[in-house]
Amino acid sequence: MTKIYTPKIGPKGQMTLPKEIREALEIKEGDRVLLKVEPDGKVVLEKAIIVVASKKNEFRDATKI
Repeated sequence: MTKIYTPKIGPKGQMTLPKEIREALEIKEGDRVLLKVEPDGKVVLEKAIIVVASKKNEFRDATKI
């Protein structure tokens, strides 16, 4: 069964992600999220993975394993 959420947008354009969404994506306070707008207009929300520039090559090499 698909669950639907309708968070309210505040005066500064902010919204609160429902607890169940935060838990599903393992998002905690201070984490960043990635929002992608697809060509068909859908918006995808993912937990962002931030890679420090000094570790960039290590991360790239690890993804080739």
